[in-house]
Amino acid sequence: MSLALGVLEVRGMAALLGATDAMLKAAQVQICGLQSVGSGWVTVVVSGAVDAVEAAIQVGQVEAAKLGEVIGVQVIARADEAGMAAMPHGRAVRDAAAGVSALGLLETRGIMPLIAGTDAMVKAAPVSLSGWSTIGGALAYAVVRGDVAAVQAALSVGRVAAEAAGEVFASLELPNPDMGVGPLLPPPVAVTPALVGGLGVLETIGYVGAVGGFDRLIKASNVSVKRLILGSGGRVGTLFTGDLDAVEAAVEAAEAGAKAAGVFHACRVISRPSGDVLSCFAEGASGGKPMGGNRAMGLIETRSTVAIVKAVDQMLKAADVVFDGNFKAGAFLTAGVIRGDVDAVRTALDVGAAEAAKYGELVSVHLIPNPLPDMETRLAHK
Repeated sequence: MSLALGVLEVRGMAALLGATDAMLKAAQVQICGLQSVGSGWVTVVVSGAVDAVEAAIQVGQVEAAKLGEVIGVQVIARADEAGMAAMPHGRAVRDAAAGVSALGLLETRGIMPLIAGTDAMVKAAPVSLSGWSTIGGALAYAVVRGDVAAVQAALSVGRVAAEAAGEVFASLELPNPDMGVGPLLPPPVAVTPALVGGLGVLETIGYVGAVGGFDRLIKASNVSVKRLILGSGGRVGTLFTGDLDAVEAAVEAAEAGAKAAGVFHACRVISRPSGDVLSCFAEGASGGKPMGGNRAMGLIETRSTVAIVKAVDQMLKAADVVFDGNFKAGAFLTAGVIRGDVDAVRTALDVGAAEAAKYGELVSVHLIPNPLPDMETRLAHK
């Protein structure tokens, strides 16, 4: 006999996690999938007997409305197995949330407040960090685990710190979570002991501003850029570490560089960041590739796929430059990167900007005459 499926779609991970926990406690259903479609919309699919699914969806809808915005609900009484197998919501189930006294979720708009709030949470109380993720619409969230009192204390401090750094979208304290919510949680973080004086975070809207800030900060101060990370809603974060004085100097340079190149959003210094936060947010190369030499770099960013394709095509025809890759930052932002001699890159960018403006919104154009080799391996375009 085919099982019934229940679909609940909401805006924000706090609403989804709280509603799913309530559904699992209210009826004999299980999670069979999770899907994000952007703009902060997230969907959970549960399965079970028809009566159980109907009861669960009713409870979940009420709970989600308390925590955020309900987009839609649906109960499919006799789901066709072949049809459901082709749907995108299915994914590997992570470990169940067994043995967890409480979960805390902090959700922000942007990377900057999330990192600041998460660092404050793990410093304020004996909680473990269960990772972070993004769901579109510039929304990002982090989850901590611990006993109820510790999670309450962590969320209280973390929310204040996040609000000081940016916008908090939601927070959720979940005592005695149902072990079935495990598929909704990020995997636990393997903490690598680390001791640095400061963590700097540059957040831009778009890739070009991030690269411009990156170039300035590593030329201005003795810091190590750890990672470029894609948030959502076009947000790109550049994370760098070093002595506190060096990080503070780098932040000033990063802001100036980002503003000159593209769209700057925010900069922040976190003093003595926790090892949990460094392991969670800052570890991992961005997948760039060293090009060799000191060839100039040109970047152009648009809000139209047609515009970026036409711009790159004309740039390659107009001057002796090579295409070095592209990067999609979300919110319809796509950057194209070219390399060559300074004069050739400058000529190509002029042609590319004029061409892009014919087909869509031109966001940023930037020339870096002498990119440092240290920057190459951390860039994110392919």
